[in-house]
Amino acid sequence: MAEPVSQQPPEQPSLFSDAGDLGYGTGPIFDEMVTGTGQLRAHWQQFFAAHGPFTPEQMTARWAAARQRLFLNGVTFNSYRDPQGTERPWPLDPVPLLLSAPEWQAISAGLVQRATLAEKALEDFYGPQTLLSDGVIPPSLLYADPGYLRACQGMDVPGGRRLVLFAADLVRDGDGQWRVLTCRTEAPTGVGYALENRAVLSQTLADPFRACNVERLSPFFEALRAAVARAAPQHSGVDGHPRAVLLTPGPFNEAYFEHAYLARHLRMTLAEGADMVVRDQAVYLKTLAGLERVDVILHRVDDAFCDPLELRVDSALGVPGLLQAVRTGSVAVVNALGSGMAESMALLSHMPALSRRLLGEDLLLPNVPTYWGGDPEQREALLAQLDRMVMRPAFSSLPGHVVNGPDLDEAARGDLAARIRARPQDWAGQLPVAPSTAPLWRDGRVEPRPLVVRAFLCASGDGGWTVMPGGLVRISADARHAAVSLQEGAGSKDLWIVGAEPPGTIRRLISAPDGAREPSPVPGNLPSRAADHLFWVGRYAERAASAVRLLRGATLRLSDDSRPAAREELSPLLRLMGRATLIPQEIAQLPDSDAVRGMRQALEIAVDPANPGSLVATTGRLRRAMGSVRDRLPLDSRQILGRLDVLGTRLAKADRAALAVLLGDFSQVLAAQTGLELDSMPRGAGWRFLVLGRRLERAIDAVERLQASGIAHERPDAATQEVLLELAEAGPAYRERFPVGVQREAALSLLLTDPEHPHSLLFQLETIRRQVSRLPSLPAFGAAGGADPLMRLADLVAQASYRVQDLALTRDMGLLSATLFQLGWALPDMSNLLSQAYFSHVRARAA
Repeated sequence: MAEPVSQQPPEQPSLFSDAGDLGYGTGPIFDEMVTGTGQLRAHWQQFFAAHGPFTPEQMTARWAAARQRLFLNGVTFNSYRDPQGTERPWPLDPVPLLLSAPEWQAISAGLVQRATLAEKALEDFYGPQTLLSDGVIPPSLLYADPGYLRACQGMDVPGGRRLVLFAADLVRDGDGQWRVLTCRTEAPTGVGYALENRAVLSQTLADPFRACNVERLSPFFEALRAAVARAAPQHSGVDGHPRAVLLTPGPFNEAYFEHAYLARHLRMTLAEGADMVVRDQAVYLKTLAGLERVDVILHRVDDAFCDPLELRVDSALGVPGLLQAVRTGSVAVVNALGSGMAESMALLSHMPALSRRLLGEDLLLPNVPTYWGGDPEQREALLAQLDRMVMRPAFSSLPGHVVNGPDLDEAARGDLAARIRARPQDWAGQLPVAPSTAPLWRDGRVEPRPLVVRAFLCASGDGGWTVMPGGLVRISADARHAAVSLQEGAGSKDLWIVGAEPPGTIRRLISAPDGAREPSPVPGNLPSRAADHLFWVGRYAERAASAVRLLRGATLRLSDDSRPAAREELSPLLRLMGRATLIPQEIAQLPDSDAVRGMRQALEIAVDPANPGSLVATTGRLRRAMGSVRDRLPLDSRQILGRLDVLGTRLAKADRAALAVLLGDFSQVLAAQTGLELDSMPRGAGWRFLVLGRRLERAIDAVERLQASGIAHERPDAATQEVLLELAEAGPAYRERFPVGVQREAALSLLLTDPEHPHSLLFQLETIRRQVSRLPSLPAFGAAGGADPLMRLADLVAQASYRVQDLALTRDMGLLSATLFQLGWALPDMSNLLSQAYFSHVRARAA
């Protein structure tokens, strides 16, 4: 194994000079931490000297700290291989990958060359196509690629750059040479995860981080934000600040966490395709105040899905008419639509020739040896080495999977060769490179594992590129295979570029000059979809809290025989659980003599995930709603999401003995989320819709409980009244006023008309009335629009409030019964009116 002496600093003696001190054994493959003689590389010696004893106990503690920070930050990715599409914790390894600054400078030069080459190639493909006419590339390389979008041919790109963000996957071969495995140009992912990795490890390993003089990532993200703003059409935006939107496929995408994280970090609006609309060849964002002009879109939706009118007609993720808006120059999309074709294996095989033609120089970072079946010479070389090849789809948009030639028997290899000859343009192969290894913490020790580095660049204002001084490292969990897909169980590492500055150097962030264009989300104008989700976060959270109170009351009465009237109170609890759809009506209506047996059965059904009305099902809906607007909720809500996931899983498996404890934990988590909303959210439109959802759900629940108890038709027994007071959390307040016994009129006063009790019906209606009056105004309705739903909503809330206040002046049970009946339809109608006014349709803002 040859050591690249020119790329490595000289070895220095250190407290940790021998990898054997760590129990770390390497093979003949290049290792990033140790030399071929088993000595730690110089920049790793700095790390271990500052790290301290590398013991299993210390590493376990650091790993637990890193995992806890990831959990608190809610860092996840969605696993498509999981049949339930479950969010997985982000698999960050506690040992970073270290590269020296001189070596990174050489890598950066190769990355800048590669990004420049990809940009120039795309300009030619969607412009004059001289590379085709001069025979540098065959026509089939372009026209057989589904990633080449004919609708984008000849389209000018606002800002003049097709690529604003570029990424390349790098591997180091056995000779120490870094090679390009593939390029990412369509919607490069991973940059947000790289930043989160750094945020976690820079705190978990604070002393080594400082001692190694690790380059910071913040300047790169400042440069990325500026690059996105420069891509916007000139003379766009408000006061020179273009409106920037990050287009996401939605919360079920595997990288949705990154989408929300980036949108928050780059100060952009996170939006789905349905949140935008094209009017007069311009793109608008649907907000509560009407339609807001969009100037630049950073898309995380695949190119072909961005416009169902001109691209994939079956797409529900894009914005109809987007391409026409780009053609007119009213909006910029970055990276430019059609850029995904630069990711193809077929093009990668021609990069050496393209570099000589377009740049007049050889590649500084060579490819992993790549062969395309569409080229006759390359096809013959591919077929001759099929037993060694790793076969891939030639174009990134083609369906298919990786086929390892060495794993095939002779018959399978012959079948593969026949398929290649039948459609050679669809196939590409790469000769496997044994990637370098790096230490992975696993089972109490560090072990070498293969790795791939994803490096990122963004366009700079001078026409060049800014390289992120770091990256996303994916490391295989299996020493036998170099599989670095997170879907296949791979792990992640932070990449540290060390020794760039002398110790003690003070780094300052570079602020944008006065008057510089920066993206702006136009504060205060909430997208309609986000408002809808926040409204349902409030409703589902309150629905879950109500179910928890019911179930806690039931478990307490089943287990505590010392509680007075515990058995008698089971029957009204069963009826209320049935009214809340937690259990079927046949169990809810069991006679008092069967209440104990029925409640035991009811508790099992109420936490059964297969029951659509169960607490577990409601928790799932709450998690999905919160996940869809995680960028709008306080940062600590990420921890709430994680806890809800854990508790939902445990509830589904809990026996009756553990259920009471879990319900107590559940109540605390829901209360914590309520506290975050009250203490950490600004009182804007999003908060108001969340509060409206909570209060509306609590009012509906209160009316249904009173109706199910029959309190308006007959004098209920003491057990029913005790249950009603407990569920409304009014027991202590009632005992302060009436220490002995339970009186119907007094209980009704507290449950219905007390303006100071946060669970009374009047309290809910008055809160709803205040929040409705402060909602964003709507454009005037035309004659064809009918009555303003917001005005109808305000009138309906006011009438309901007046009716409940009238109950405080009379003890007429007939009026109470009529009021509850009217509220039974009026409260759901309030929800429908809110949807009609703000969620279901959007009108342009009045001029």
